[in-house]
Amino acid sequence: MNTNALVTPSPISAKYWSELKDLSDNVKLELITLLSSSMTHPEEPAAKPRTGWASRFAGVWKDSRSAEDIVEDIRAARTILSQL
Repeated sequence: MNTNALVTPSPISAKYWSELKDLSDNVKLELITLLSSSMTHPEEPAAKPRTGWASRFAGVWKDSRSAEDIVEDIRAARTILSQL
């Protein structure tokens, strides 16, 4: 491996170097560009959880059945897979 005296390759970089060293200069430059750009762009911040979204649905459900009837219907509609 032809490396600069300041570079001590880790086992993983040595492994990749053995795979990549014989590539053309153009392909190596493309890889350098891809690797560099993956390091210079900060990760997008995680989306903040939206709070209060469920309150939009409060009181929206309209049904003439009682709560007990709805629960009974839900239980009757269960499949064998949901009971496992």
